[in-house]
Amino acid sequence: MKSLSTPELAQRVAQELNQPEPQARAVLDRAIEVMKKELQRGNKIELPTFLTVQLKAGQPVAAKSAADSNIHLPAVRRVQMELDEDLRKKLEGTGVYQILLVVPKKNFFTGVMAARLTSPRSEVTVVQGEDEAVASVKQASPDLVVLDVGLAEPSKVCEAVKKSKESSMIAMVRIYAEDEDRKNIKGLEVLCDESISEPFELSELVRLSEAELARFAEERNYFDHQIHFKLQTKEGCIERCNELFGQLLEQSGMPEENREALAIAFREAVDNGARHGNKYNETRNVDVQYFVDREKVTVSVTDDGEGFDTEIYLSRGVGGNPVEAARERNQAGGAGGLGIMLMLRCVDKLEYNYAGNKITLTKFIRRQ
Repeated sequence: MKSLSTPELAQRVAQELNQPEPQARAVLDRAIEVMKKELQRGNKIELPTFLTVQLKAGQPVAAKSAADSNIHLPAVRRVQMELDEDLRKKLEGTGVYQILLVVPKKNFFTGVMAARLTSPRSEVTVVQGEDEAVASVKQASPDLVVLDVGLAEPSKVCEAVKKSKESSMIAMVRIYAEDEDRKNIKGLEVLCDESISEPFELSELVRLSEAELARFAEERNYFDHQIHFKLQTKEGCIERCNELFGQLLEQSGMPEENREALAIAFREAVDNGARHGNKYNETRNVDVQYFVDREKVTVSVTDDGEGFDTEIYLSRGVGGNPVEAARERNQAGGAGGLGIMLMLRCVDKLEYNYAGNKITLTKFIRRQ
């Protein structure tokens, strides 16, 4: 268990609001002082959906005097704290999970599926169609969304949920038709966290849903934003990918300078994957995974190509002159290299997998 100090809390507030840390610290310190004074005056502090704090007088304390007779010392004030009921249940693990089941059209089997997903620890709400699902997510903020087979635009719901930092840590499970090809990406598609294909036993769906609820309950302690999407190797899809990434970065809490640097590196990574990895083959995809935690933004870009030997580029990029190194590479009959060196200068950490078809970029939210 991690203990957060006042400076660390102030840093989190500054990141969330994208404001200077000294201002956030000053406001936080002042709020604490005001609450102390109000408690000393006998007033109650109420923080909605979180905590109620009040100082109350206790019983006088009995003690023995030197003559072995009882004396009564003044009553000691005690702190009385009451957690918000919903928060208390979540912290104690006794809260009821809210599951949103999204179907194309309600029928008999919808009721059966909802009944199986319902338990002493979970309640199920059934909605019909993508638009109703998006509206329900915004209003109710469920813990899990299950997308039934047959929806016309399941990715529309995934994108609405995962694109927003506020809702991205909602777990999502999608049901695929038996003959549906999961690799057949059309345009740019935001993916669910887990999936299952027909035919399946309802007990399998229940186990998968419970596992996702448990996993996300844990990951919410570490991540603030997650999204996973794939795109076809097409110019229009790449443009939309860069636009989506910019929207994600705006919610990251990064200063503008850091956002711009990471955006440059990301564009280069996607372009390299499309051009060098996938050879602009529209049947191949580019895979993007994006994570934000308290300290940094991490994004990985994977193409469907065969990869390449990354060592020569990375070794030159760290200490060499990018233009000169690229010129030497071209004279030797090779190509590229300049883009990797550009990315190295835009991020705090750059890594390739062993095959060379996946790059991971890391940028700290605040300068380390």
